[in-house]
Amino acid sequence: MDLFIVKKSVENTVENTAVNEAPPRTEDTMPACTVKVHGQGTAAVKVDHTVDSIRFEHPSIGEVTVRQDLEFRGEGRDATARLCWDAAFPMAQFLCEHAESVRGRDVVELGAGPGLPGLVAAKLGASRVTLTDLPSELELLRTNASLNGFGEEDGADEGSSSGRVDVAACTWGDEAQMSAVGKRDVVVCSDVLYGHHADVARALARTMRALVRDDGICLVAYFSREKLMHDLAFFEECDLLFEDPVQRTVAGVDEEDKEDLWFFEYRPK
Repeated sequence: MDLFIVKKSVENTVENTAVNEAPPRTEDTMPACTVKVHGQGTAAVKVDHTVDSIRFEHPSIGEVTVRQDLEFRGEGRDATARLCWDAAFPMAQFLCEHAESVRGRDVVELGAGPGLPGLVAAKLGASRVTLTDLPSELELLRTNASLNGFGEEDGADEGSSSGRVDVAACTWGDEAQMSAVGKRDVVVCSDVLYGHHADVARALARTMRALVRDDGICLVAYFSREKLMHDLAFFEECDLLFEDPVQRTVAGVDEEDKEDLWFFEYRPK
């Protein structure tokens, strides 16, 4: 899929949004979700932001449970990194369907929030997983890593199929933080864009390229929402840094959600 097709998708989505004028999602309008996702069931994309934990289940890994931080309510704080977002379940489902993409490989998740996809990658046998977010947002990631048996001080047991998990700051575009994380085989980005400034969106693309090895892949799950035009800078920057993306599909996603879920695999130029 080249940039022209991405742009046409942007235009079509914006036109549809203008016609339908869907209201912004708020605590009152947020649809309920199923907090369990089974291997042959529905990859739910409507995350419940009123529950303090989310559980993902798949036959290949058992379960991964992550906590959401609900204490931000009424404090005027940005909750973005403290909650799971809609693409987390489809990304986790995709990784379980394609375990070979992460098994035995070095993985980093950017903008990880509670860290669900990265922890699923660890359960699938990634040799190392680094969960990253802003420096102020790492406590929840450490909590969720420990909750799933990946305390940073422990590491994986000898002979275990579960990889080692660590947590690190990685502000997009920060050279020192990117250098500390280092090159990886797989870069995971799950629902990390929503109306960001163009410079931030471009910094995300450049961070992906800085961290992925030349023979590695970047997996990007993105929901085309009402702020899609603001995120176009990300796709333009990716067009400069990566080959044309391969559009992937995820089993179990409801028909009504398939059109809005963009799931791309990028490889470096």
